[in-house]
Amino acid sequence: MIGSQKKSGETKTPRKPIYFVGAGPGDPELLTIKAKKLLEQADIIVFTGSLVPRSVIKNCNAKIYDSSRLHLEQVLNILEDGFQKGKRVVRLHTGDPSLYSAIGEQVRHLKQKSIPFKVIPGVTAGFAAAASLGTELTVPEKIQTVIISRVSGRTPVSKKESLEILSQIRASLILYLSAGHIEKVVVELAKGYPMDTPVTVVEKATWPDERVVIGKLSNIASKVKGAGIKKTAVIIVGDALKELDSPGSTHSRLYDKSFSHEFRKGIEKGEKKGLIHAFSADALKEKSEALIVYLGSKGKEIAENLKAGLDSKSELISFARLKENKLLSKRWSEVSAIFFICACQIAVRTIAPFIRDKYSDPAVISIDESAQNVICILSGHLGGGNELTKKAASILGARAVITTQSDLMDIPALDLWARANNLIPSDKIKLKDAQALLRNNKRLRVYLQKGIDAKRLPQGLERTNSKEKADIVIGPFLPVNQRALHLITRNLFIGTGCHKGLDPVKFINRAKEFLSKHSIHPWAIRYLATIDKKGNEPAIVELARNLGANLKTFSAQELNRVSGIKGSKTVKKAVGARAVAEPASLLCSPGSMLIVKKQKFDCCTFAVSMENVRLENEAK
Repeated sequence: MIGSQKKSGETKTPRKPIYFVGAGPGDPELLTIKAKKLLEQADIIVFTGSLVPRSVIKNCNAKIYDSSRLHLEQVLNILEDGFQKGKRVVRLHTGDPSLYSAIGEQVRHLKQKSIPFKVIPGVTAGFAAAASLGTELTVPEKIQTVIISRVSGRTPVSKKESLEILSQIRASLILYLSAGHIEKVVVELAKGYPMDTPVTVVEKATWPDERVVIGKLSNIASKVKGAGIKKTAVIIVGDALKELDSPGSTHSRLYDKSFSHEFRKGIEKGEKKGLIHAFSADALKEKSEALIVYLGSKGKEIAENLKAGLDSKSELISFARLKENKLLSKRWSEVSAIFFICACQIAVRTIAPFIRDKYSDPAVISIDESAQNVICILSGHLGGGNELTKKAASILGARAVITTQSDLMDIPALDLWARANNLIPSDKIKLKDAQALLRNNKRLRVYLQKGIDAKRLPQGLERTNSKEKADIVIGPFLPVNQRALHLITRNLFIGTGCHKGLDPVKFINRAKEFLSKHSIHPWAIRYLATIDKKGNEPAIVELARNLGANLKTFSAQELNRVSGIKGSKTVKKAVGARAVAEPASLLCSPGSMLIVKKQKFDCCTFAVSMENVRLENEAK
C-alpha cells in the first residue's frame, strides 16, 4: 500500500481523451473544423494510410503512425501508451468513423480500460460521390430510402442483408468495398433492379485523381473492369441518378409555394389539396390556358384555326420548340389542356413521362394533320377533355372520338356529377368501383344524410332509406356502411376559440377528437371561423390548413349581432364578444343552422353549423 502512494510533491500527469476522427473522403478541405483543430493540436496521430491521403496530415506536427502496417494490438498499444503519457492522441479514420472503420473493437478496449474517448464525424465517401455527381439520392414521392451496404467477399455478409434481398426495395443503394467484385454485384442486384437501372462508380471521390464511370446495370461491370477500378471506390445504384434530367420528376413540397409549414404559410390557391381540390367545381378555372402543339405548316394552319375558335386563352407552340426547351415539364401542371396536332402515337410518347392521375393531369387531345379526327387521350372527365374534344371537332368540322365507357353507354359519369355538386369522394378506388357497378347493374342505391336533398338523381341512381344497403352515401357525416362510396358534402362550418399561444398539435388533436365524437368527416368542413383577434393565432391557422378549410374571421360587433346565443361575461371581458364559437359558425353562411352547440375543452371551444345542400341532377 505504501508503494502505491504518491510521493510528496509528485504531480499527476493530466490525461486527455482519445479522439476518433473522420478524415472525410480525401479532400483536406472537407475536414470538419473540429477535426482540423484536433489534428493541428495532436501529439500522436494514428491514421489509415491505405485510404487517407497524406495531404490531410501534411501540416501536422504530431508523431505519425500508419495503421495499414499494424495489427489491432499494436494500434491499441500506441493509443493507450499515448493516453497514459498525457499526449493528445488522434485516431484518424477515412470518411466517417461510423461506417466500415473498425472503431468498434478499439472502443470496446478503451471502455474496458476506462480510457475516455470521443468520436468526431466526417463526410463519408458515398455522400461525397453523390456530391461529385450533383445528384440527390432521395426523390419526392418516388425514392425515400437510401441503403448503405457492401457485397459479400472475404468478410461475409448476412444472408438477410444480401444484395439480392436489398435489391427488392429498389431504393438508392450505396455500396462500399465492392468495386473489386463488380460482376458479382451485378448478378445479385439484377434479382431486383431492372437491367436499365442507372449505376455510377466513383473512384477516389474528391481526390485530385477522382474518376467516374457511368453506366447501367447491364454494362457497368465491363466499364469498371475496362477502367481497371478495383478499390477505393463506391458504387451508387438507383433511379435517383436519372431524376435530375427526367422531365417528369416530382418536386419537394418544402419549397412549394402552396405548402405551409412552421415558418411560412402557403398561398391560398394551394390550400385545397388532393381530392378536395380535384373535385371542386372551380378546379378547372384555376388553369384556363391551353397549349396547341403542331407539326409542320399544315399543322400550324389547323392550330391557328383552333386557337381562333377557342374561348380560353391558348398558346401556339411548335413541336420542335416544345422538345428543345423541355417546356412540357414546366407547363404540365399549369395548363388546363394540351392539343397535339400530329399522329396520336407521337402525342402519347411525348406525354408519357408526365402522367400522374386523372385528378391533376390536364386534358390531352390529339388531332390528325388532316383535321379529320379529334381524339381525347387523357382526362376526359375531370380534366374536361371530352367536352373540349367535341368543341374542337365542331370548330374544325372534324369527328369527335370519345372512348370513355360511361359516355358510350350513356350512363352518368359519377366523377363529373360529383364535381358539379362539390362532392368529394372519400376513396378513389371506391369511386371507380361504384362506376363499374353502375355500368354492370345499371343502378346504384343512394342514401342522403341529414341536410342533403335532391329533387332528382341522375339516371340509375335510386334513393334508399337504408344506411346499411346503400352503395353511395352522400353527406358530411361518417357513414355506417363502410362498404359504400362516401361522397362528402362541404357544407359544415366550425366556429372556434382557443387560448393564446396554444400548441397547434394539441389543438388539432382536440379538433379531431371533437369531429370523431360527432361522426363528422374532416373534409366536410368548408370554413373554420373565429374572432378577428384570433385570426393569426398559429394553432387556428394550422388547423385550417390541416382541414383544407378556409379561415374566416368576424369582429366582436358582428358576433354580438347574432341572436339566440347564450353568452359569457368572461368571454366578453376577454375578447369583446359574448360568444365566439357558435356565432362565428353561423355567420359563415346565411341560413345555416347550429347542429352542434359549443363544446368546451381544456384549452379551446368548438361549435358546428350546417347549410342545406340541393343536389343537381346533371353534371354541368
